[in-house]
Amino acid sequence: MPKTPFILNMENLFRFSGGKSVFVIIAIFGLLAVVPSLRAHQYSKSAEKLNVQQGSARTMGTSDSPQGAWAAIQERVKDMESAVQSKNLGGIHDPTMKIRAPIKTLKQHSGMLSGDKGQKIGAALKQLDSSVTDLHSAADNGNQAEAETALKAVESALDQLKAQDPEAVFKNMH
Repeated sequence: MPKTPFILNMENLFRFSGGKSVFVIIAIFGLLAVVPSLRAHQYSKSAEKLNVQQGSARTMGTSDSPQGAWAAIQERVKDMESAVQSKNLGGIHDPTMKIRAPIKTLKQHSGMLSGDKGQKIGAALKQLDSSVTDLHSAADNGNQAEAETALKAVESALDQLKAQDPEAVFKNMH
């Protein structure tokens, strides 16, 4: 059976010098014993951080309920307005990314509505999503004037959505 590089290294350590090789062996076994517990600690910290993030998302109204999604959409649009008005184009990224999930949630719920109402809400959400993408692109390009124009389109799409009264429409859902 051929010797692996690890075995060859261990043999070389044994040949090194009597006292030092015992210390090296103890150090290696000590590290082998500590590494799994460090990984477990790192995993638990990651899981804890994820739970905190999910909890804060729930408190911000980004739940799967249509009411929570509607509240989150309105809040993200306010955040976009603040960022554009203060000429903080870097501040556009976060709300334009965070609005995607609540838009998707309302799209899914609008598909459950019967008749024309669901189609109108779906179309308004599609327009809002498209306008948000344009705003995000303008901000990424660092173009303030284009961002202001795109923000007006976002606000117009939000107004179209408000005209459908999603709060009342989705009131009996969830």
